[in-house]
Amino acid sequence: MPKTSIRNDTEGMLCLWLEPWGTDHWMRPGERFTVVGIGDSDPTDEPFEMIIHDQGISVWVNAANDAEVFDADGNEAPCAHQRPIETIRRWTENARQAVERSADQSPAVQELARSHYDQLQRTLAAAEAVEPRTNDGDGVINVSNRANDINQISNPG
Repeated sequence: MPKTSIRNDTEGMLCLWLEPWGTDHWMRPGERFTVVGIGDSDPTDEPFEMIIHDQGISVWVNAANDAEVFDADGNEAPCAHQRPIETIRRWTENARQAVERSADQSPAVQELARSHYDQLQRTLAAAEAVEPRTNDGDGVINVSNRANDINQISNPG
């Protein structure tokens, strides 16, 4: 199983995007995550490609069928792990605008935009409902520990 580690040496939250699935895993300053490839892999392939960009770091899994992200203690860091509530708010607003822009599109596109927006609204409402219980004062909702409270979704941005 190929694996690689990533450490957040910045002073702020950093998003690790796991590709090609588009899942987001948020790291606090000083945190280290390990990405582990799962399934068949070709040992001659480069197992990962890392791309640093203005939205965080993308780890492309090239030599496995699937991958998981773990924190430094070996606990799984699922999609939406520590996703900042401000990010959820921004993605929800972007989805609302997409619904407006879809008005002249096909009914299927309109439904997809509306469904995505509705899902983000539910996610935001759940995050805001648990915010006082799980916010460490930095605007981060610990969704990985609140799986029953927050509807985790992949790459809603």
